[in-house]
Amino acid sequence: MMELVKNRQSAYRIVIPAQAGSCIRYAADELARYIEAVSGAKLPIVEDGAAPVEQEIVIGGAQRPGVPCASALKNDGYIIKTEGSRLFILGENGRGCLYGVYGLLEAYLGCRFLAREVEVIPEKADICLPELDETKVPPLEYRETYWYEPERFGDFAMKRGFNASITQPYEEHLGGSIQALGLAHTFFSFLSPEEFFDEHPEYFSLVGGRRIREETQLCLTNPDVKRIVKERLREAIIAHPECKMFSVSQMDWYNPCECPECARIDAEEGSHMGTVLRFVNECADSIAEEFPDVVIETLAYQYTRQPPKITKARPNVCVCLCSIECCFTHPLRQCDRISVPFKYIAEPGATFQQDLVGWSKVCSRMMIWDYTTNYRFYLTPMINLHVLQDNMNFFLENNVTFLFEQGNAQSMSGEFGELRAYLLSKLMWEPKGDVNTWMTDFLEGYYGAGAAKPIRAYIELLQSYVTEYHVHAGIYENPMDVIPNALIPKMDALWDEAEAAAEDEAKLARIRRSRLQVKFVKQHRRRVTDADFAEEGEKLISEIIEHGIDYVQEGVARDTSFAQIRTGYLPDSWQTFWKPQPVKTAAKSISEHD
Repeated sequence: MMELVKNRQSAYRIVIPAQAGSCIRYAADELARYIEAVSGAKLPIVEDGAAPVEQEIVIGGAQRPGVPCASALKNDGYIIKTEGSRLFILGENGRGCLYGVYGLLEAYLGCRFLAREVEVIPEKADICLPELDETKVPPLEYRETYWYEPERFGDFAMKRGFNASITQPYEEHLGGSIQALGLAHTFFSFLSPEEFFDEHPEYFSLVGGRRIREETQLCLTNPDVKRIVKERLREAIIAHPECKMFSVSQMDWYNPCECPECARIDAEEGSHMGTVLRFVNECADSIAEEFPDVVIETLAYQYTRQPPKITKARPNVCVCLCSIECCFTHPLRQCDRISVPFKYIAEPGATFQQDLVGWSKVCSRMMIWDYTTNYRFYLTPMINLHVLQDNMNFFLENNVTFLFEQGNAQSMSGEFGELRAYLLSKLMWEPKGDVNTWMTDFLEGYYGAGAAKPIRAYIELLQSYVTEYHVHAGIYENPMDVIPNALIPKMDALWDEAEAAAEDEAKLARIRRSRLQVKFVKQHRRRVTDADFAEEGEKLISEIIEHGIDYVQEGVARDTSFAQIRTGYLPDSWQTFWKPQPVKTAAKSISEHD
């Protein structure tokens, strides 16, 4: 047993390497700050040029007897190890050291980092640590959740173990982040119709017997196209040394090339991905020796979602598969319901599950672009908390090492965005971990112990409902097709109970902000012809504004009328042919349940 603090006093000091970078210095500062916040004891920080003493916390490979070897660490992993009276915290890199500090604080001091401004810091006069020999290596090399706070605030993202943000890179003192030059639809950044089509239409898709300029793709078997893209890819890598991932991927529409050679390869491979993957492999081969740490990413999306029969991805190629069309109220490995327009999915009969398993046989480095909110209405209850763990393990079983869990990063959440980001962060490090305990920790810390019980009951009420009635929901659902009237009184009663149990004004505000999901469903189910529809809608909009929620739909700001919000959002290109259908279940329909 190591007595780190006794009666709010400590003989310990923190030791860092003399040549430590800003991230390890920040890790030492954070450890000292939180130990003082917990116990009142202020630990000094010294460099390893100082003469050793017995009672030290050694961070980042400082020169001290007994320092463990960290050479086997990967994916920002860390080691926490006691040797006699010393405690060592080592990481694969600076980020790993910082993760190790937060890991120690969470696991052994009881700190909880729930949201950027919501932390649970216990008060203790004594801090005693058991004998430790712990190595933590997350299974994912790329970890990002596109939820508001971890996406926009690197200091909080580090506490939650994320290492990437497409919104903005983390600062140097936070260890930086994995940066990518593009993640999707990048062909034209290397070779565009504006630059080349007039003189070289043969560089672009042959469709229906002619080369097309609008909504075209590249002719991926053309030797000049290969040469130009390889040259410009190398130039991009040199120009962006901060990036370790570069996207070479199809544009966001159809029209793959049908020229004889492209058609021959695609027929041979049984997928339009045949030409794409062979092309991307050549690009990856061209830079592999000069840039061994660079990963080339491409999409398995729409017409390229199905894996090829012959070609395998190179080790430095990452294939990104998207779950956009799936049902998210059931585990992805079990449910093959299609939730978006047919035009936007792969060939008839193909399922996301089949394609992921198929890709795992030809690609050792998969990326999943997953979805965790309702993009049509951010305030609609997204009943998916109970499937997150199974989905995570399904991904990992199939060679997924890069994971982008897209949520609502445009705005604070009026649903359970903060809880969802917390659970995802935990699962990215511990996919077999105890989700129930994590949820309890979050609910009690974020909403208060008294309110946590009815809010947990509310979550379980919705989960039980979708399970019993086999309710499927995608990411563009109408709340009237997901939540029946019969549930609303029960939902309201549980939130009434939560509000009544609020411990203080800050927790009450968080309870009321999360309750907006129920108010939104209720208002959405009103008839536009109801006498109070406009008045109640304005009240709801005012409350949304009061709680600092800027966006209620993807790309749609809050400064609009509820009647406009209720019309709903779908991408313009979907409006003409996508008509959401009432949900029917295996046994009952929602209307029957209602």
